[in-house]
Amino acid sequence: MKSKIFQGCLFLISALYFVPCSYSEKSSVAGEEPIKLLIVDGFSNHDWQHTTRCLLAILGKTEIFDLSVSTFPVGGAPEEIAAWDPRFSDYDVVIQTCNDLRGGPQWPRSVEETLEAFVRKGGGLYVYHAGNNAFPHWKVYNQLIGLGWRDKDFGWALRVDENENVIRIPAGEGQDTGHGQRYDATLIRMGDHPIHEGFPRQWIAADIEVYRYARGPAENLTVLSYSKDRDVNLFFPIEWVVDYGKGKVYNSTLGHVWKNQNEPEGIRCAGFQTLIPRVLQWLAGRDVDPSIPDDFPATSAQLRSYAETMSLD
Repeated sequence: MKSKIFQGCLFLISALYFVPCSYSEKSSVAGEEPIKLLIVDGFSNHDWQHTTRCLLAILGKTEIFDLSVSTFPVGGAPEEIAAWDPRFSDYDVVIQTCNDLRGGPQWPRSVEETLEAFVRKGGGLYVYHAGNNAFPHWKVYNQLIGLGWRDKDFGWALRVDENENVIRIPAGEGQDTGHGQRYDATLIRMGDHPIHEGFPRQWIAADIEVYRYARGPAENLTVLSYSKDRDVNLFFPIEWVVDYGKGKVYNSTLGHVWKNQNEPEGIRCAGFQTLIPRVLQWLAGRDVDPSIPDDFPATSAQLRSYAETMSLD
């Protein structure tokens, strides 16, 4: 039976009253404590409220996470914003979903510095979908994400050629970051990263955006998978990881939730739901669960029902 505290968190989220909340259970892995996980949200051009609801439901069912949410106080008084403190150091992993692409608010510099220190000292950071678009002014954030939604003059872009060579594209060449229509894309994984243990070399991710010409410093970066942008007929990274100090960062465009998507296919994708707990285990320095569900989308997209995805039973 799921924690009443967790159910209360989902109720508050669905009502759009965001306060820090947490859910805890003993890890399903014998002898291990739950992974302490913080979701940071509060503003985005995507549906950040629904994104958080979905993440809490999916990850809550695994029973290996102690889940908390910290919401930026949009519209709050200056003193309230200045006092906002997600306390990153209390957690093993942070999921960052905020996105100021359309002129949204900025985090206080004190919070930026604590996130920098959290990762530098060994914390794990998951840059969730639109979080990739955020904070171009923040030098260290650009180093953390490696590549982001930026103008073509901002920095390096990466693509993957037909021989799986990663090609670096200088600033000013190619295009601004962009994407075509979402589609059920074939993801091709590179190498044998622990996150992908047991995955087929190719699988189908439902309803994803393939970012072309994501830009950034692209330092200490490893491409994990790639797919084709059908507008320019070239392959670009979908998942990548960045080493920063003693910490690790994971970045991908998977798990899209737009404002008109009541039952988002990218969230309901069986591949995404298999992948995300693995990513978080790896970021936390834990062993990755290598099990593969029967509905893993090796040859065609597989969608789990929305009711199943959101159920707490």
